[in-house]
Amino acid sequence: MSTDTSAQAPAFPLTRGCPFAPPETATAFREAGAPRRVIIWNGTRPWLITRHDQVQQVLSPGGRFGADVTLPGFPNTSSAQPVVEGGIFFRKDGDEHLPIRRILNPDFTAKRSEALRPRIVELIDHLLDELPAKGRPVDLIEEYALALPTLVICEILGVPSEWRHIIHESSKKVVQLSLPKEEKLAAHRTMLDTLSRTMADKRSDPDDGLLSRLVNTWVDEKGVLGFEQAVGLGVLVIAAGHETTANMIGLGILALLREPEQRAILLSNPKKYQSTATEEMMRYWSMVQTEPRRVCLQDTEIGGVLIKAGEGVICNLPAANRDPDVFAAPEALDLTRVERKHIGFGFGIHQCLGQNLSRVEMQEAWPRLFHRYPALRLAVDESELRFHDDALTYGLEELPVTW
Repeated sequence: MSTDTSAQAPAFPLTRGCPFAPPETATAFREAGAPRRVIIWNGTRPWLITRHDQVQQVLSPGGRFGADVTLPGFPNTSSAQPVVEGGIFFRKDGDEHLPIRRILNPDFTAKRSEALRPRIVELIDHLLDELPAKGRPVDLIEEYALALPTLVICEILGVPSEWRHIIHESSKKVVQLSLPKEEKLAAHRTMLDTLSRTMADKRSDPDDGLLSRLVNTWVDEKGVLGFEQAVGLGVLVIAAGHETTANMIGLGILALLREPEQRAILLSNPKKYQSTATEEMMRYWSMVQTEPRRVCLQDTEIGGVLIKAGEGVICNLPAANRDPDVFAAPEALDLTRVERKHIGFGFGIHQCLGQNLSRVEMQEAWPRLFHRYPALRLAVDESELRFHDDALTYGLEELPVTW
């Protein structure tokens, strides 16, 4: 067992040399086999975990690593994170996490998400019908990849689709890493205030949406939640329910444009390949690029390195999901890959609550787009595409296409 005493550590988030691969430094750390130090915004030096098995070790239940952003030593993304997320259940452990998660689970089960598939298909086809009226080139991020999950989450919450732009603008600011604390907090407050007014209205005008159930059932009837706590859960569903899926839909479109052989496989039999395609895209892109983060609660050895209690840990999913010890030809995109060992949705009890819904959206979004527009192509040179590295989730700023 050893400890890292090196004064040299790269700045985190790490930069990507190639937009279609994990940062080279993360790959080098993984190949070296042991956790390594990085430096974050406040000068602290948490450990970066890059191997698949070691990420699973950190995220597995057992009480050795905590998810609470308010704990000393937690490697927060900014000074705003403990304020914005400190009271949210998924940033808690044990009894503060699971009971609240169980309130939301019924809305995001595999069965419930599958039941929404016909409506998701309707929304997709409506968006595709509208594309020609947008003119060409059209930005598929704004008009499709972002629009679809936002509309879906609006229907689940029971709010008008006109909210789509408020939701996007506010949540986009919250997940940007370098945005000043005041702007992050203001964006978060906008969402809180908007949902607070809406949920108050739903007490006198209830419906079947999630916001209505939260306030009328879990606050007023059962008294399990406080009103502000219920509002916070609504904000969480908004932030988590569209940003990640939108990024994945956009990145998946780009991958299929770049690799016509893989696109042909998917379109040859969408029902057969849409599931494996979704899992492979999650592995290949691993769009959650700066999470999950934890703080060590008791001295733990990982990869021959002693991580001491109170030290921060950051798991790097892009590197872990291309671990050659787990995946054959990990650098290749293979939509026929049947291995389902990726940890793109996280691992353990904190893994993504909305993963079932996200899967259904991705499974339908890609083949229906290319079936409707088989001549779809980039409207700019690939080198002109801009990716947002400065965010919790990786994705495209825009995706201009024509046909």
